[in-house]
Amino acid sequence: MGDGNTVERAMSGLGSTMVRAGEKLRKARTEFGKAHEPRQRAVTALLACIAACAVTSLLLVQWDDAALIDYVELPSRDARVRTIETNEQRDPDILLINIDEAALAYGDSWQSAQDGSAAADRYAWPWPRHVYSKIIRYCREGGARVVVFDMIYSESGPNTNQAMLVREVNGNLTRMWTFDQAGDDLFAMEATAQDDVALALVLGATNRSKDVRDDLLPAYAGKLKGDGQPELLDSVADRYAKFRTAEAPYPALLDGWPSLVADGRSGAEGADKKLASLRKRINGDPWLNDSPRLRSLLPVASTPPQGVAGLGLVMGFEDIDGVLRRYDVVGAHDTRLYRTLPLETWRLFVLSYAREFTAAGRLEDFNSRFSGLVLTAQGLECDGVTYVLANELQDVPVSIEGDTASYLGRAMPLDGSSRVLLRYRGYLRPDQNADWNYLSPEQQQAVRDRHPNDRLFAVYPQLSATDILRDWDFLSDNRFKTAETQRLNALIPDLEKSLASAAEEDRDALQAQLSDARMRLKAVKSQQVHTLGLGEPSAIVKDKVVIIAATAIGLLDRHDTPLDSNTPGTWVLATFFDNLKNEDFMTESPRWLAWLLALFGAAFTVVTVLYAGQLRNGLVLTLLLAVLVLVAGWVAFEQQHFLPLAAPLAGLLFGFSHGALAKALTEGAQKRQRESFARQYMGRELVDYVIKNPGALKLGGENRAMSVFFSDVAGFTTVTETLGPNNPERLVELLNIYLERMTDLMLETGGVIDKYIGDAIMCFWGAPVDQADHAVRACRGALTCRAELQRMQPLFADSIRGIAPQLIKPDGTVLYARAGINSGLMTVGNMGSSKRFAYTVMGDAVNLAARLEPQCKEYGTDILIGQNTEKLIRGEFTTRAIDLIVVKGKSEPVEVFELIGGKDVPQFVADMLKHWNEGITLFRTRQFEQALASFRNAAHHETTQEEGELNPSRLYIRRCEELLKSPPPPEWNGVFVKKTK
Repeated sequence: MGDGNTVERAMSGLGSTMVRAGEKLRKARTEFGKAHEPRQRAVTALLACIAACAVTSLLLVQWDDAALIDYVELPSRDARVRTIETNEQRDPDILLINIDEAALAYGDSWQSAQDGSAAADRYAWPWPRHVYSKIIRYCREGGARVVVFDMIYSESGPNTNQAMLVREVNGNLTRMWTFDQAGDDLFAMEATAQDDVALALVLGATNRSKDVRDDLLPAYAGKLKGDGQPELLDSVADRYAKFRTAEAPYPALLDGWPSLVADGRSGAEGADKKLASLRKRINGDPWLNDSPRLRSLLPVASTPPQGVAGLGLVMGFEDIDGVLRRYDVVGAHDTRLYRTLPLETWRLFVLSYAREFTAAGRLEDFNSRFSGLVLTAQGLECDGVTYVLANELQDVPVSIEGDTASYLGRAMPLDGSSRVLLRYRGYLRPDQNADWNYLSPEQQQAVRDRHPNDRLFAVYPQLSATDILRDWDFLSDNRFKTAETQRLNALIPDLEKSLASAAEEDRDALQAQLSDARMRLKAVKSQQVHTLGLGEPSAIVKDKVVIIAATAIGLLDRHDTPLDSNTPGTWVLATFFDNLKNEDFMTESPRWLAWLLALFGAAFTVVTVLYAGQLRNGLVLTLLLAVLVLVAGWVAFEQQHFLPLAAPLAGLLFGFSHGALAKALTEGAQKRQRESFARQYMGRELVDYVIKNPGALKLGGENRAMSVFFSDVAGFTTVTETLGPNNPERLVELLNIYLERMTDLMLETGGVIDKYIGDAIMCFWGAPVDQADHAVRACRGALTCRAELQRMQPLFADSIRGIAPQLIKPDGTVLYARAGINSGLMTVGNMGSSKRFAYTVMGDAVNLAARLEPQCKEYGTDILIGQNTEKLIRGEFTTRAIDLIVVKGKSEPVEVFELIGGKDVPQFVADMLKHWNEGITLFRTRQFEQALASFRNAAHHETTQEEGELNPSRLYIRRCEELLKSPPPPEWNGVFVKKTK
């Protein structure tokens, strides 16, 4: 069969592969169901949508106070906060002061000597509260607007407040003043001296006996107004129902009456004089005045008794997963409403500016600073009502209109639980902290080394109270030294003058006083002037809201927040105040939107998967929708809004899973079976093309630049005649093994098998899918097939050794194939009749490829390629020009080349090509004698060296010898005309 004409056999063929595939597809559609029919597909999509939406709905239905999806949605919000939120928007007016272990140790050693050494005895828990008085005095010195203590001052007694002790002296019981241990009284008098301190109101769930604080708390109660009151009151009542008592603060902070004159709160006669006497005694106490640390508490302010300026609730309620994300505007206790501490802080902040600007006559400056508020000579106008400043704005109600609360010109969007959704800031960089500019370069580097991620565990600038306490003591001591020096400098001249005119009996006393004054002045002058570690207080706290944070062990107040599971509670309050001041709370979508997005996503994804063709297309579209949801969530977050992510993503997930399952049950198996069946007749590329383009199953064609390959087994007729009569099954096995392996290799290069004609193979590249490198693919496939055929020769030999050993050639080969390749413009498409057609190629370029394959025998080559193919692969493979020929039926010559191998060839091949190229050039210029010498040199390097076997060099040696004997006519141009196909 190898001696027959390939084109003729190809044209006669074994049948139409394309029409058979079409018939099989139609048959499969009948046999395997009607899953592709529009009505059946619509029913399948509807059922899958219902199932996907039902499963999605189970996640969205609220069970008790939450839905299952909330356990995913809420952490997704936290992830957005941690990954997107920055710290650039934090309010610059907030400063935190941490009461840490070092600060408490500093303030705990009260009985210290002049040299600063601490006494051995130390206070037990709680620590002495007059430590906090220093912080208040420091903040007032620096011009802070509000001082907020987020601490629990729940009790007062001998452990924290013992102003007088009874001691035995010389056998007699004597009362001794111990103001250094009267921490609660000193703190209460300092905290209530001005309208700038706010304290935390903490409620408890246990019952206790009624005490004084229960009568004092109502003075701090707030008011509500607006049509949204009922919903908010119901929500607040539910959350606060379990709280029965107020645990903090202790009574002295609520009315300003120290324990030593507690009868003043009951209206006792002479209480004011007793309080004034107490203040005088404290200010003159020698023990306090002799201690550098204690005298920084003096003088105690002389103001009428009054409660602390602000008192706000600090009761945080976590979400279902234990994370604190939202906060109440007001809380309930004993039938009254109390503002939360951030609102109280805002009230005092506004009050501070209102009083200052009123006194300075700068009303317009206030109005430009505080939008929504108008300051007039009569007071502060809010929501059309004017409130006098003398009432400290305590009578301003919180307005609830719909789902928005407002207070003193600031709006607060309320969520479904009537709380505000906090917008947490990101972490600070080290250089954004309050102490950074006061650190040495070495200290700054140490901070960076401790925080390699370039962020502190801090949201707002913070300082250790140690630095505040130390600087206040230093500042007070420096002032004391200055005042004492001035006093002594004035006293000594007076004593000297008195001594000069004094009577004899008074001289010794005056001399002693003078000597003591001189010694004391010398001692004072010898003491160094302290350098403040943080500089002047105004550089630290000017116009700030200072929040005192409890970070020491035993004072620790930690919460799980979107930032961290160990977040200080003070950060939560600072965040609330920041959001309130700048009106940038977070908002969230209503729950119905989550339902809508989830169910729409589920239904849409089911339809997409079922109608998107291949499953991977549905997967890509689903992933694109998921990305779109995430991008929308990011954009919404930038606008301070939490768009639901978990619900729509869950809808997409269940929609895809149900769509994929429905596709697998109804279409997947059938489609795979039909495609597998069709691929038995067509290549994968052609089957995929037909599936994607069903309209291609019709007559018609197009012109394309392509490459075509023809191969044939040499001498296969002999193999057929030898094996056919007695061993037909071995003949079929041998042929199938050959065709199977060659086909696989061609398909791997992207080729399309046009047809098999017995032992012949026709394959093309460049259609139905465009392939710019079709020539390279064809040549690579041909070389790979040649190498694989050589490797398979032992297999072929073993299979026939016992039945037809005569078919095994001396070199061990059994099957030898030749191939022809050509490239050019070809017509490709469905050729035939309307009842029977095939997807094939035709044209002059195809005919030339078909004629090149049998020409291999005449030249002793394996693979011949046309000149168009050689141009397209030049530089990619090794070739040599074989001849200029005119094929039968044509008049124009074409140059044909042998495809030898890849770019890199052995040295002997390179040597052969060198002599060959010289010879072919000489031959075509009629220099036959010189060409003969070159071809003889080339022949030594040919791969075929067996006696009697033809190779190109031997062919041209023969031609040169003949032309030397009979020179060609003058018009000879080296072209050979082929008389046969």
